[in-house]
Amino acid sequence: MSGALRSALAAAAISVVAMASPAAAADLAVSEPPQVATPDWFDAAFGVTLASQYAWRGLAQSDGHPGLQGYGEFRFFDWVYAGAWLASVDFPTSKGLTDPAVEADLYFGVRHTWDRFTFDAGAIYFYYAGEKGGNIDFWEPYLNPSYKVNDWLTLNALLRVTDNFVNKGAKQAYFLGTAKISLPNYTPWQDINYYVTASLGKRWVGKTDDGFNFPNYVVWQGSVGATYKAATLDFRYSKTDLSRRSCALFTGDSGWCGSKYVLSLSFDTTLSALK
Repeated sequence: MSGALRSALAAAAISVVAMASPAAAADLAVSEPPQVATPDWFDAAFGVTLASQYAWRGLAQSDGHPGLQGYGEFRFFDWVYAGAWLASVDFPTSKGLTDPAVEADLYFGVRHTWDRFTFDAGAIYFYYAGEKGGNIDFWEPYLNPSYKVNDWLTLNALLRVTDNFVNKGAKQAYFLGTAKISLPNYTPWQDINYYVTASLGKRWVGKTDDGFNFPNYVVWQGSVGATYKAATLDFRYSKTDLSRRSCALFTGDSGWCGSKYVLSLSFDTTLSALK
């Protein structure tokens, strides 16, 4: 099966998963949402995103091609959650990679908000379906607290660690700090909310079981966006300090670590929002 056909099938599969709920389809069409009866102890979130490319921690994941992403998440007692996030990827075997058909991130954790502070901790399993000649699946526990300083500023910290990065036995730690600023709306469209974000991160990776040393690097990113009801339009920029040689060692392609510009349109909602 050709890479283009496989990517198309993966994107179609993601679309089916993300749009499986009639309630979700109604919301994405911005029509009158149906009444959905849900118990107080349970909620669910789901969404779909169309992006000009997929970049993760400053590195290309779709070889610069557009992609489709979707997720579904179950929430219990406003404390416990579990979900799956799917994305089309492009890791060609011509670059020494495993060419999976789709990335599926399976995750669970504990999340709760007290006034302005939100605690979030859990673990995520990166599963790459349909790989050829290898296996890069791995677990990654995480801590992701945030604090709403005031009505316009929210601070977030993300820490993720693993002792088996891409199933090669390498230890990895990734830290990212983010500030999100809600902008005042001086436009005639008062139902639209505008924002900007700025992030700075550092990634440390150790030695693999076969003695290879992944290079460490810094990544910075920023975005501007707008939300309207369930829709979000976001334009994001990211860049790393990896040289082209180090980038090729890390990813298999010397151009995957430079400046990344990502335009995305996403739709997200919850069952409780459809009541």
